[in-house]
Amino acid sequence: MDIKTEKKNILLARFLDYLYLEKNLSGNTISAYRQDLRLFFDYVEKNLGKAVLDIRRRDVIEYLAFCRKKGLNHRTTSRYLSSIRAFYRFFVDENEAVSDPTVYISSPKSIVNPPEYLTLEEIDRLLSMPDEGSVLGFRDKTMLEIMYSCGLRVSEITELLIRSVRLDERLILVFGKGRKERIVPFGDRAYDLLSRYIEWSRVELLKERLNDALFLNFRGEPLGRKGLWKIIKGYARGSGITKNIKPHILRHSFATHLIQNGADLRIVQELLGHADISTTQIYTHLDRGTLIDMHNKYHPLQKGNT
Repeated sequence: MDIKTEKKNILLARFLDYLYLEKNLSGNTISAYRQDLRLFFDYVEKNLGKAVLDIRRRDVIEYLAFCRKKGLNHRTTSRYLSSIRAFYRFFVDENEAVSDPTVYISSPKSIVNPPEYLTLEEIDRLLSMPDEGSVLGFRDKTMLEIMYSCGLRVSEITELLIRSVRLDERLILVFGKGRKERIVPFGDRAYDLLSRYIEWSRVELLKERLNDALFLNFRGEPLGRKGLWKIIKGYARGSGITKNIKPHILRHSFATHLIQNGADLRIVQELLGHADISTTQIYTHLDRGTLIDMHNKYHPLQKGNT
């Protein structure tokens, strides 16, 4: 390993430690920063031959143009710029970089499309798929219900602990991005499923072993993200849902259905654990039929409203 590579690795390790210890970011977010910056450093090494802290504004602009030529979309290149910006701001603050080369570079503009979500009928079909008579099927039924009724991220539900559930109060304690804590309520249906899962299905999966995770795999170990995602996709295929199923689709459905039924945007923001309400606003999309119905119902000149 040459001196430049060794120094680059040391700088990256220091920055990632800062994200973990001081910014309190999640492991998944830190991994994304690591991946983004390694791609940038590889470009610098192969195309520029400069030391990492000697990068200038033109170099960053050329890298973003290189990414666009490779076919990467605006959202991805914007994320790359955000990672690079955070890296250099840290070392400017540490007085180790003379300047931040990302200053005055605007994030690539992109059209934000409304997130894909499931209709209520599709949700019912999906939740009806697991076999409630089997240990694993009942676990799956409970898990899908909690994901939808509480709007949890995949990482949040796989990291839930048994002590996170307050059955009597019908509340779940969730640790979101940056280990930010929030309390999410759940309804009677989720209560019934969780109660039986904890008393029966989880006990069967645990097999007298000790584990604090709420949702377990067939070996009695915490169910992982990949395992959970495989389960959701399998049930979606079995239910005949043809939409592009992604990890957050139950969370998107939760938020969309709340807003379409009149929930206040600030309340939805709190339930989702969004730091900025602009993130929550992507769920305010309405289909054409809903717009027509609302126009007919509320416009003062429509028939019946005069």
